[in-house]
Amino acid sequence: MRSLRFPSSAAAILAICLTTLNAEKPFDFASTPGKLPKQVVPEEYAIRITPDLEKRIFAGSETIKLKALQPVRELVLNALEIKINSAAIDGKPIAGSAIKLDPKKETLTLTLPDELLAGAHQLELTFAGQINQRGQGLYYAPYQEEGTGAKKIMLGTQFEATDARRFFPCWDEPSFRARFQLTVVVPENFTAVSNMPVEKETKIGPPQAGKEVRFAATPPMASYLNVLCAGELEAIGTKKGDVNHSVIATKGKAAMGRYALESSQQILDYFNDYFGLPYPLPKLDHIAVPGGFGGAMENWGGITYYESRLLFDPEKSSSETKQGIYEVIAHETAHMWFGDLVTMAWWDNLWLNEGFASWMGTKVTAKFNPEWEVWVSKNVPRDPTRRHGIGKESAMEGDARSTTHPIQQPIANEAEASSAFDDITYRKGMSFIRMLESFLGEDVFRNGIRKYMAAHKFSNSTTADLWNALAEASGKPVVEIAAAWTQQPGFPVVKLTRDASGKIALTQERFTVHYEKAPPLEWKIPLTYSIAGEPAPASLLMTSKSMELPTIAADRAVKLNVEGAGNYRVQYDDASWKLLLAELPTLSSADRVNLLSDAWALVQANRAPLSLYLDLVEKLPGKTELAERDQIMHVFDFINRLLSAEPKREEFQKYARSILRASLDEVGWEPKSGEPVKIGSVRASLIRTLGDLNDKEIVAGCRERFQKYLAEPKTLAPDLRPAVLAVVGRYADEATWNKLHDLGLKTTSIEEKQNYYDALASAIDPKLVARTLEISLGDELPTSRAIYLVAKVARQSEHPEAAWNFAKAHMKQLLAKTDALAANSYAPGLFTFFSEAARIAELERYAKSDLTPTAAKDVAKAIDEVGFRAELKPRLLTQIASWIADAAKGR
Repeated sequence: MRSLRFPSSAAAILAICLTTLNAEKPFDFASTPGKLPKQVVPEEYAIRITPDLEKRIFAGSETIKLKALQPVRELVLNALEIKINSAAIDGKPIAGSAIKLDPKKETLTLTLPDELLAGAHQLELTFAGQINQRGQGLYYAPYQEEGTGAKKIMLGTQFEATDARRFFPCWDEPSFRARFQLTVVVPENFTAVSNMPVEKETKIGPPQAGKEVRFAATPPMASYLNVLCAGELEAIGTKKGDVNHSVIATKGKAAMGRYALESSQQILDYFNDYFGLPYPLPKLDHIAVPGGFGGAMENWGGITYYESRLLFDPEKSSSETKQGIYEVIAHETAHMWFGDLVTMAWWDNLWLNEGFASWMGTKVTAKFNPEWEVWVSKNVPRDPTRRHGIGKESAMEGDARSTTHPIQQPIANEAEASSAFDDITYRKGMSFIRMLESFLGEDVFRNGIRKYMAAHKFSNSTTADLWNALAEASGKPVVEIAAAWTQQPGFPVVKLTRDASGKIALTQERFTVHYEKAPPLEWKIPLTYSIAGEPAPASLLMTSKSMELPTIAADRAVKLNVEGAGNYRVQYDDASWKLLLAELPTLSSADRVNLLSDAWALVQANRAPLSLYLDLVEKLPGKTELAERDQIMHVFDFINRLLSAEPKREEFQKYARSILRASLDEVGWEPKSGEPVKIGSVRASLIRTLGDLNDKEIVAGCRERFQKYLAEPKTLAPDLRPAVLAVVGRYADEATWNKLHDLGLKTTSIEEKQNYYDALASAIDPKLVARTLEISLGDELPTSRAIYLVAKVARQSEHPEAAWNFAKAHMKQLLAKTDALAANSYAPGLFTFFSEAARIAELERYAKSDLTPTAAKDVAKAIDEVGFRAELKPRLLTQIASWIADAAKGR
C-alpha cells in the first residue's frame, strides 16, 4: 500500500483547504467539477434487476436514452464491482475488446464502433454484480423475524455518495440528472419498494420463479437518490392531500411505525408551506431496515432508516428514542427539497444538502415540540451512546483544531466525497444558516429560500445561487458575509472588555485549540447582545477586527451571542464576567448553556483555568435544567475518562458526584406521572453518569432494578432501561454479562438488542472486555453495529489498548463490514481514546504500513486528538487538585 503524506506545517494545511475568498459561480453544467466527460448526458434509464438471494449476486440489464451534445468516439460512465456481459449502441453491438472497466477510476469506457453524432441515442447493457453486507450498493440485512425469531434477510440499497455504480452502470455524479424506471424480480412472498409507486406486478415462472415488479419512472434526479428495498415486508399508511404516506417494516413490526406515520404528515405539511413548492411525488415511504447501514438516507420518495431510527414501541422505547425518530424524519424529509428537488452540483457543496437539512429539520422539530428545547440541546455535545443528535459544540470543537476544513471544501474524488460527511458539513453548516436567518429575519430569509427553490427545482445549484437569492430578497450583502464563514476554516472568538466609564470594546480573532501559530483570519460577524434590564436584544454586524458598542452603564451586565445562536465564542474580561454571574438567575437556559460551553472551550484552549468553568457550574441557579446538566455531564464524563489511569481520579469523581447527585436527588429515581419529558431525560443521563463516576448507591440501585426487570420487565420504565443496563454492564461479573448477552441474543427488537450490547461494551473486567470484542466478528449484530462495538469498548470500558490490539489483529474482517463513510476513519478513530503522546508515533507507523492515502485526513485528526489529550491531562490534574484543595479550605 502507498504511504501517507502529511502537510508539514500549518501554512501547508491552510494552502490545501483555503483559497482566496472569491465568490463562487452560479450553477453551470459544463463547468461543474467531476471526473466524467460532459459531451454525452443520460436522460432516461430503464433498469431490470434479478437478485439471486442464495448466491448473493444479481443480474441486470438497462437501456439508457442518451443525448450527445457533440460527436464522440467513446462513452465514459461509472461502474464498480460489476461485470459487463454485453453492450450495444443504437442496436449495434460493442465488441468485448472495446469494453474497458477501470476499478481504480471506477469507470466503464465503451469504444464505439462508429462516431456518435450529436443527438438522441440508446445504450443497452447487460451486467452482473454482488449483493454485499457492507451497506454499499445492493446489500442484504439478516434479521430475526418478530414473533418467531426465524432468521430472514431483507434487501436494501445505499448509494450516497458514489455507490449507485455498484448497482447499475450510470453517470454517477450529481449533476447528471435523469429519469429512472426500475423493474425488479423478487420471490413471490417479497414486497418490493422503490422511489415511485408500483406500475405493474407480473408472476413469472421458472427459472426465475417469483414476480416481476415494475415501478413508475422518477422525475429527473441524481443517481444516488435511487432506492430498492425488498423482503417479507408489511406497511401502514394513509393519504393526506395528494401524497400517500407509508411506514414499511419487516413483518410484525409495521405497527410500531404509527408515531413515524403521524410525524411524517405533520412535517410534510410544514415544509410544503415553508418552501412554497408542494412535495412533487405521489408517495413518501419511510422504510425500516434491520441492518446494512446505521443511519438514514433521503432517497426521493423512499427514505430508508436503520430500524431503531424509525420504529417506536410505546412499551419498550424511551422518550429519547421518540425524539430521535421525529428529528431524523424531519431531517430526511427536508432533503426532499434540499438535496432531491434541488441538488448540489458537486460534492464540494454537500453542505447545501446536509447543513440545510439539519437546520430545517431542527426548525420544524422546535416548532411542534417546544418542550424538547432542541435549539438549546443542539448547543451541547452528544454522546451517541446516550442521546440522539450531534450538538453544534461538537462541530466547534473540531473546527478549532488544525485539522479542520471550510464548510465548502474541494472534493477531487470518490473517497474525498465520502469523507465530507462530517460535523463541519452538518453542524457548522446548520449553525451558520441559523445565524444568517437571525440576521436577515425569518420572513425575509424564507422569501429568499422560496426564490432559490423556484429557480432551481429539478436541477442543481451552487452556494452562489443560494446567496444570490437571499441577497435579492434581503437587500443585504449576503455574499460578503457568507464568504469567510463558508470558504475559510475555523471561527472567531469575540473578546469583550469594558472600562470604568462603561465603554465596551470588542475585538475578534481566530479561536483555536491545540493549534499554535494558526494563520490569523477575520469574519463579518452577525452579533447579538442583551443588556441586563433591557427588554429586547440588539444586533449589529461586526465588519472589522475591532469595534465599540454604544456606552452602557458600568454596572449593567452585557451578554453577547443571545441564546447561543451565533457560531462564535465570547471571552469576557473579569469585570464583565462577574456582572454576568450575578445575572445568572435572570438569563435563559440557552444563554446559561452558552456561557458553560464558552467557559469550557476557553479551558480547552488554555485561555482560562478550569476554575472559571467550575465556579460557573456551582453558581447556576437550578439543578434540573436538561441542557445545562447535559453540558456539565459531558464535561465531567470527558474528564473522568481522560483521568482513567490516574491516582487522583477518585478525588475528581467525588467532586463530580457532589455536583450531580444533588440533581438526581431533586428529580428522584422513579418517573412521576405528568412530569415534563425533559425531566425523564435528565434522570436517565444522571444515573448513567453517576454510575460511571462510581457512585456506589447508584450502582446498587441499578443492580436492584435490573433483578426486578428480569422478573418483570414492566417494573423498569423505558426511559431508564438504557442507563440502568449500562451501569449494570459496567460493573458486571461473568454471570451478569452472560445474562445480558442472552437477552441480547433472544430479542427481536433492534432497539432492545442495542441496549443490551451497549451494556456489554461497558464492562470494565478485562476478561469480559475480550469476550465483548469477539462479538464484533460474528453475526449477532447488524454489520453497521458490530464494527462499532470495538470503538464502544475502547471508550466505555476504558480499555482502549485492548480494543486497538484486537482491531489490529482482525482489521481485515472488521473493514469488510464497513460502509464507504467508515472505511478511512475506522482504524484512526480507535486512537482518539488514547492520551499518551507516544501513541502518535505508533499511529504514524501503522498508517504508513497499512493505510491508504485516502485515510490521511482521518489520521491527522486522530494524531491531533491524541496530542490534545496528552497536553490537557496534566494541566487539568494540577487545576483540579487546586480547586478541590481550595474547596476544603472554604475557598
